[in-house]
Amino acid sequence: MESFNIRNIYHIQRQKIVIILLVLFCAGKASGQALNKQFYEYDRFIHFGFTIGFNYSSLKYDFNPKYWPNHQTPADTILKVNAQGTAGFTLGAVCDLHLGAPKSFLRDHFDLRVIPTLCLTERDFYFTMKDQSITTKQIESAFVDAPVLLKMKSDRFGNLRFYVIGGGEYSYDLSSTAGAAINPANPKISIYPNNIAYQFGAGLDMYFPFFKFSPEIKISQGLNNVLVPQNTIYSNIFSRFRSNFVYFSLYFEG
Repeated sequence: MESFNIRNIYHIQRQKIVIILLVLFCAGKASGQALNKQFYEYDRFIHFGFTIGFNYSSLKYDFNPKYWPNHQTPADTILKVNAQGTAGFTLGAVCDLHLGAPKSFLRDHFDLRVIPTLCLTERDFYFTMKDQSITTKQIESAFVDAPVLLKMKSDRFGNLRFYVIGGGEYSYDLSSTAGAAINPANPKISIYPNNIAYQFGAGLDMYFPFFKFSPEIKISQGLNNVLVPQNTIYSNIFSRFRSNFVYFSLYFEG
């Protein structure tokens, strides 16, 4: 199945870990101070913000038993497949609905969030051929994501509040080549533009005098098969692709 370069993943994640540690240190300093925005959950039904962050994207795949491992391709034979995820960039807006009546348990602990996001990413496949040459196929994507998430918050501790989040997501890939003509000399691996996934994660709300800042980590798992059957040696060996994302996001909400 998929192979990962542990050293590359470490370098990708190292900066994120440093940021998280700095954020937690600042949060600890802030928690002992006077309450900031103490009526934040009560005085409005809706608030807005924005988010920036990074993602690590890969494709989970299943092999087609008709072509793998008993190859039945008419020309070059593929001996091995390695898949490598890459780091990408996300930018989005936040629309947060405070549920329930003011000063109620529901209002204090549950939000409904809609976060339209632009997500840029790339996935690479490396095919080892019969003559030991390696062919690389890249799948670049520019997703417009529309997740709808339920945010469940803990009791507030000073200027801190932990939360978990989960829900569903619809994404459309603006870079999809599903309808493009196949180039026999250099066939691509194509994915369908429509993607449906479920998401879950956790984060930390930190209340400052003029805004709320929240680091969050979230996982997205695709549900539908996005592989486009193209009858090429590179796509025939697969029967199914499903998207897989890990997001690290920073939220700024007014």
